[in-house]
Amino acid sequence: MKYFIIFVGGSLGALLRYGLSFLPHFHELPVGTFTANLLGAFLMGFITALTTNFFSKYPSIKKGVTTGFIGAFTTFSTFQYELNAFFESQSWYLLITYALLSYIGGILCCFAGYRFGVRQQ
Repeated sequence: MKYFIIFVGGSLGALLRYGLSFLPHFHELPVGTFTANLLGAFLMGFITALTTNFFSKYPSIKKGVTTGFIGAFTTFSTFQYELNAFFESQSWYLLITYALLSYIGGILCCFAGYRFGVRQQ
């Protein structure tokens, strides 16, 4: 049953991620990937903080939400590919800007999501 729940969560996350891929680029920065990764980081922090007691009773659902949905929704491999594309085209400013915004933004979004989730309890 755990694998089925992960499959369903992953399917939903992948479909939502695909929808974000249609967002237009902003000054050549891939907005869809950026949005998916920051929103995923926020959701991971928020859901973890908000549902710790619930997930301890239902670990399969936790795997479906975190590994399945958020894992398929966020896209580290696409992010790395986009960084490589900036590197190959020698777009140093875009490479550094996108990397820093994503890494630092992801940490801040996860932290904010966690803090927001703690307050909702």
